Amino acid sequence: MNRRCLAFQNMELDLWPVVDRAALSPEKRAFFELRLKAIDAYAMGATLREIEQETGINGRQLHRTLKRCLQQAEDGRIYGYRGLIKHSRVGAYLRTEGISDLHVSSKSGLAGAFAMLLESYPILCKWIAQKIKQHSISVIQVNTEGKLKIRLKGIKNLHASFIIQCRGAGISATEYPLNTDRMGIGAFASFVKREMLANFGTTAHAAGAKNLKGLPQPVVATQKGATYPYQIVEFDGHRLDVRLKIVIQDPLGLEQEFEIERIWLLVIIDVCTRAVLGYHLVLSREYSRYDVIKTIEKAITPHTSKIFQLPNVGYGASGGFPSGKLPELGYAIWERMRLDNAKANLSNETITALCEFIGCAVDAGPPHHPDDRPYIERFFGTIANSLSARMPGYTGSCTADVRRALADVKGNLRLFV
Repeated sequence: MNRRCLAFQNMELDLWPVVDRAALSPEKRAFFELRLKAIDAYAMGATLREIEQETGINGRQLHRTLKRCLQQAEDGRIYGYRGLIKHSRVGAYLRTEGISDLHVSSKSGLAGAFAMLLESYPILCKWIAQKIKQHSISVIQVNTEGKLKIRLKGIKNLHASFIIQCRGAGISATEYPLNTDRMGIGAFASFVKREMLANFGTTAHAAGAKNLKGLPQPVVATQKGATYPYQIVEFDGHRLDVRLKIVIQDPLGLEQEFEIERIWLLVIIDVCTRAVLGYHLVLSREYSRYDVIKTIEKAITPHTSKIFQLPNVGYGASGGFPSGKLPELGYAIWERMRLDNAKANLSNETITALCEFIGCAVDAGPPHHPDDRPYIERFFGTIANSLSARMPGYTGSCTADVRRALADVKGNLRLFV
């Protein structure tokens, strides 16, 4: 071994992916700890002779072990300490030997033959990926007492089409897989299953899922989180799922009750601290661009504490708004605002107010992906569960919501809040 090797000099063991030793069998744990001790000693500057005397691992074995640990895994990181697990594979098997008639007649020695076939004919691999994307095959879970087991439905028809593609690619009857008894259906099924299980969304769709929510998107994966307050804020409007009323007195002194058709809650929340910077209530069917600008104005203006008329109602010792607790946060502005693609949010007046007057960047995000703004969506979910759902006249999140039937007042306006 040569300590002047750059890869061995720049090893940062603190950043290596770790292994849960308790999950290993006693044999594998002893194997793992012995090599872990050797690598730690090598990183501390011990000589190869000292390492061999203490652990029994010579320089050639240590060099091979370090190369395994420094290889890149499928998750993009190096294997790290995961490469020390006994019988763990750190690379895919690549077949180098050709397929002879002896292999076909004995039905053995065909390991890696299907992978070599796809490597020789990339068009077949693209065809399989296209069929998986088109949901030409479905997944059925098999009930077992042990590990999860699935079965592929429609694999025979897909394999028959695959054989036609092989013939179209120029594979003769004397070549793999056409020269075998089952034409490689076992290796074909294993490859299809492995490709489907590599992606959760593909597997869920193949199992019958219609709508998938919460899956990570490529845009979301590249977004950087907020590391300090007022770096990133999120804005959205939420329609309260509840029927309310207004009670006024007419000139004769009689009370008149009117039901509010719809009420919107517009909120700006700070991502780093999860604090609400400002809010605005809209008593209308839809909120407009002027309501968005009004919310922005309230989030910047120093907050003035309200005086509540009801007893035992107030902000509490730890409640309130940032600008109300810390006066120096009055008129503080943020660097980036995340919002959805509503017309009121992307109007010229709103964009002008944000980009020119506030001086922040506007991140509208991709359409129909509310999970790009998880903090404001979670805040509105808390509002719905802890406030709206507990009030009489709750309309529910959908027509099938059982809480809607429980909160129905049968048109009795007197019972509305």
